[in-house]
Amino acid sequence: MKELINNAMDCLGVAVTIIDPKGIILYYNNHAAKILDRKSDYIGCEVYNYHKKSASNDKIKSMITKFKNGRIAPFKYEAKPYGKSIFVTVSPILSDDKFIGCVQSVILKEEL
Repeated sequence: MKELINNAMDCLGVAVTIIDPKGIILYYNNHAAKILDRKSDYIGCEVYNYHKKSASNDKIKSMITKFKNGRIAPFKYEAKPYGKSIFVTVSPILSDDKFIGCVQSVILKEEL
């Protein structure tokens, strides 16, 4: 089942990253490695270690805090971290109505 899910995530054409409630990177798909700064040694590390701008980390921390406090609506925004515009959606992952992490999906604006 894990292999099926990994293959499905790689077929989406969308960069997917999963982060736990503490900001630890748990997963990213191949598309995330292609269009974002994702490397295998990032798994198990805080996402905050890999953002150059403190404002980006503040934004992530704020989203996670709001999810912990019950927000279920995703955050959507446009950014330009690598010289190309990207559309980002960050959604909470819930289990029995409890926040257990979030999933970030990213698509290049030029791919739309």
